[in-house]
Amino acid sequence: TNPQKMDKWLKKIPAKKPRIEENRSYQEVYLKYGFTSTIVNNEPHPKCILCLEILANDSMKPSRLARHLKTKHPEHEDKPLQFFQRCLNTLQNFTKQASFEVSYLIAKDKKPHTIEETLVLPAAVKMVEIIHGKQYGDKLKCIPLSEILLENIENIAEDLKKQVLEQITQCGRFALQLDESTDVSNMSQLMVFARFCFNNEIHKELLFCVPLKERCTGEDIFSTVNVFNKNNVLWKHCVSVTTDGVAALTGAKKGFRSKVTEIAPHVKFIHCIIYRQAIAAKKLEPEVHKVIQDVIDMVNFIKTRPLNSRIFTILCNEMGSDHENLLYHTEVRWLCRGKVLKRVVELKDELCIFLLQKDKCSKFADLFLVCYLADIFEKINTLNLSLQGKGDILTISEQVTAFRKKLVLWREHFENRCLERFPS
Repeated sequence: TNPQKMDKWLKKIPAKKPRIEENRSYQEVYLKYGFTSTIVNNEPHPKCILCLEILANDSMKPSRLARHLKTKHPEHEDKPLQFFQRCLNTLQNFTKQASFEVSYLIAKDKKPHTIEETLVLPAAVKMVEIIHGKQYGDKLKCIPLSEILLENIENIAEDLKKQVLEQITQCGRFALQLDESTDVSNMSQLMVFARFCFNNEIHKELLFCVPLKERCTGEDIFSTVNVFNKNNVLWKHCVSVTTDGVAALTGAKKGFRSKVTEIAPHVKFIHCIIYRQAIAAKKLEPEVHKVIQDVIDMVNFIKTRPLNSRIFTILCNEMGSDHENLLYHTEVRWLCRGKVLKRVVELKDELCIFLLQKDKCSKFADLFLVCYLADIFEKINTLNLSLQGKGDILTISEQVTAFRKKLVLWREHFENRCLERFPS
């Protein structure tokens, strides 16, 4: 029958071969048509350097690229290759500068690196599209950010370090400040600052912050800091070194100080006065020390027990308190106990009620001395904060001298029962 003949005839027709998609690659000769290459979805695409339009991969053909140049940019059809090369260099310079500026702002503001592709670039494109139109907004999309952001930040950091080292070399005299501490990931970090005079101005710059991966001995710290010799910054030009009092830095036999003294005996070592004050604050009279320890025990009794902490929070809310929780006492090198004592004094009524329910009220007996210590430690904390940050030794000396005079005045007021300087 006819249907059977038709089926038999159709079976003889060979099946059509599937079309294989071919990814075309960019050739240098395509630049004479005004096109460079960009990566889209892991494959090269031609991009016009005049209008920044990105074509499909299958348009990577001389005929299609020439047609785009003739129809979209007829005034540049007869331009030589050197013209398009200059346009490409200008475009690359502008995009590179913009990429570095954005990377610098992200690093300076300490934002995550992903913010440039999730917020910065989309926001910039939207603003330009609204004000100038979509064609100008599309030009921003050619700025390389996510691919080279980390590389840009590393190059910026290296360039800044090079500039600082050159300025130190030119000035001839400099001072160092070292701080070694452990971060939240239990990694020891070493920060080195330099203070020097350049162009008749005092500069204080961060040289580097590097992790000490293995040990934190004086020899390890010295080896890390001693990279100056590789940058023509010699120890004979160093006038002083300031440390925070860590044994690895101040040790006279095996510490960083001993290593520096061997090659530069003229260097003066200065310890942070805030650290020394914090050490002195720990050596108190037995009666005062006992009161502070009782306060710490009370705070730990509440803060280390979740049930007690929740009950105390509910009690503070019911009594209309300004605060709901106590503060943990933390042993930090330069911090005092002022904030902990101040919070205890502010919540003294709530604490008395809570401890009375727990039969712990005897721990809170000497309230007068607790209030006095809260005021004193708060004033010392204020002094410590004023000694930090930017400033010269003259300003800091004036603050310390003024504080010592205030101590004499406060003592006279206290002896005369004038307690207006002691609000607690």
